Amino acid sequence: MIRTHASAQSDGAWQKEPVRLTIIIVTWNVADLLRDCLHSIQQTAGDLAHEVIVVDNASTDGVDAMIERDFPDVRLLRNSFNVGFPHANNQALPFVNSEYILYLNPDTRVGPGTLQRCVDILDHAPDIGLVGCRLDLTDGSVQPDGGRRAYRLRHLLFESAYLHMFFPRSRIFGDLNLTWWDHRDSRDVEAVAGAFMMVRREIVTDLAGLPEDLFMFHEDMSFCLRVRGRGWRIFYCGEVGILHYSQVSSSRSNLRLDLLRSECRFMLLREGQGVWAALAGRLIWGLAGFLRLGVSWSRPLFPAAVRKYPRVFDSRTHLYQIGWSFAPALFAHMLPRRQEGAHPSVVLPATTPANRE
Repeated sequence: MIRTHASAQSDGAWQKEPVRLTIIIVTWNVADLLRDCLHSIQQTAGDLAHEVIVVDNASTDGVDAMIERDFPDVRLLRNSFNVGFPHANNQALPFVNSEYILYLNPDTRVGPGTLQRCVDILDHAPDIGLVGCRLDLTDGSVQPDGGRRAYRLRHLLFESAYLHMFFPRSRIFGDLNLTWWDHRDSRDVEAVAGAFMMVRREIVTDLAGLPEDLFMFHEDMSFCLRVRGRGWRIFYCGEVGILHYSQVSSSRSNLRLDLLRSECRFMLLREGQGVWAALAGRLIWGLAGFLRLGVSWSRPLFPAAVRKYPRVFDSRTHLYQIGWSFAPALFAHMLPRRQEGAHPSVVLPATTPANRE
């Protein structure tokens, strides 16, 4: 058997029978977590016909060797540099050969019955275009943004003054993540978290994949907004779930990523409510930055809170956020941006027909 390497644009040799579900996983330096994730898929998929495509964003943790050794049926696309999360997901689309697509984070473990249950929902509800599931955290709680609202100006206002943190069970201040609602239940929602999004392939084709406006953080909420804009329902299924080691890949946070999160807020407002909402949001965020800066200076008084919410007490971050809000052009060079011209090398699994003698 011959393991072949080819460019993503020229490789057309790899073909196999259609499957029900393609699972796309983008990874960056979390090989150990990815291994657990792939094992969980093997253990829980049952008889569901599926394929897995991993896109590696230039990791240095030996992920390619791990996949070759432990998961020979997984298809691997390797980038020579980090092209960003949404673009990397879109690089897998030419190789999808299924009815449904699951966007799955590598820092997750799929629970029993989760894949089949979500496929069944799409099979039996033709007006549902996208399904999310319960996101269980390692402390036993449920991640509240698994099922949530679309981002609006009022949510930015609440965030800017930490009202969503002070009153998480409020139907007003907890509106974005529906924190007053039991996320072990199921219901229609306006958006789900990108850690687990199962969607009809026809929708992905119609929308040309995930939005690539930002390097990361923006794509899931924006994608859900566009799915609903096409008239599809989005359903959150709380009866099944995944274990989510939340934000492990992005937890190595820095100032650039914090500014990127702010830009994400403004882009979502512009897309969902128009340019004036985005401008108003930038003004509100900037003015409220002085309040957040004052809170950060109280860090000696609240050591426990500092450990739990380090970003809240990071004065440097708030100073830059104020500057970013009022003079974004001066700080735009700090945002992580996707480099152009990325064509991943493609590793065909040794068990596929294209690699057989």
